[in-house]
Amino acid sequence: MARDGAKREIGAMNTVIGKGSAFEGTFQVESSIRVDGVVRGKLTASDTLVVGKEGEVKADVKVKNAIVGGKLIGTLEASNKVVLESRSLLLGDLKAKVLVVAEGAVFRGKSESGDGDSRPVEERVGPVHKAGSGGEKAASGAVGETKE
Repeated sequence: MARDGAKREIGAMNTVIGKGSAFEGTFQVESSIRVDGVVRGKLTASDTLVVGKEGEVKADVKVKNAIVGGKLIGTLEASNKVVLESRSLLLGDLKAKVLVVAEGAVFRGKSESGDGDSRPVEERVGPVHKAGSGGEKAASGAVGETKE
């Protein structure tokens, strides 16, 4: 089960695919879904997908949040947060605003996380000073400011 912090992020859990159950096809859920069985195909949910430790999702997934404790094979797109718990397996590409990977999780694929701001780092946070380039300045603590 998800930790207390993750539980608070989950909207109303109105759909459960229980252990021993399987679904294949296109599945659209209003609110949140928990998968302890098997789902194959395409899955969308307006809120959170929770894949239990014994759950398996082989699908293209589009959700607000995802908490993966079992297996997810396919693409995962979350408009907010993805949490890969310690014994989870994610094989496929992932896109999320926030990505949390616990020690022991396995993730193989491409990932894209953040707010989608594609500007170079220097434009977002100010100049970046590299050590050893000569004439270094010590950072003052404020982004983009330096001390002489």
